[in-house]
Amino acid sequence: MSRRRFFKLLADSVAKAAAEFTYEVAKPNKVFLRPPGSGDEDTFLALCTKCGRCVEACQTGVLDRVKEMNPIVLDTPFMNFENNFCERCYACIEACSSGALSEGNLKKFKYVAKLDKSRCVAYQDVFCQTCYWSCPRMDKAITLVDFAYPEFHEENCLGCGRCIHACPTSPKSINLVKVEIDENG
Repeated sequence: MSRRRFFKLLADSVAKAAAEFTYEVAKPNKVFLRPPGSGDEDTFLALCTKCGRCVEACQTGVLDRVKEMNPIVLDTPFMNFENNFCERCYACIEACSSGALSEGNLKKFKYVAKLDKSRCVAYQDVFCQTCYWSCPRMDKAITLVDFAYPEFHEENCLGCGRCIHACPTSPKSINLVKVEIDENG
């Protein structure tokens, strides 16, 4: 190996290590709910070009752009349930040309709603059935115990976020969580 080649490989290795270190240090600690069809966060961030076509294609307006000043996530799309809910039309996937959103990921990952009972007003004996009545899979994804207390059943959840959008608490009592789909069952 020539001396020139050695120093070029050394410089490339140092630059790559510095880039990886910078990425790990600047990585956001906040979790964003990415659009349907997104894979794991690292792959999504690597593929997303921040073009905004998915946000423009969103028919309900649930997709928004991250406004935080972290350069890794700035302008990337996320689902903002303060705006609306997801109709699962997948126009965002069709609009994405970078591969950050793909139909293949719909078979690997899904979103499910999780209830934080400590924040839910129904569990503080205040009458509220908002999440229940907003759910398109009422009596399947969300049921009521004793006609008062919501119970969430993730196996039936569509991951649309209607319950979050409708939830009157601040901060919200319901969160969406991305889970891997078990291919065996």
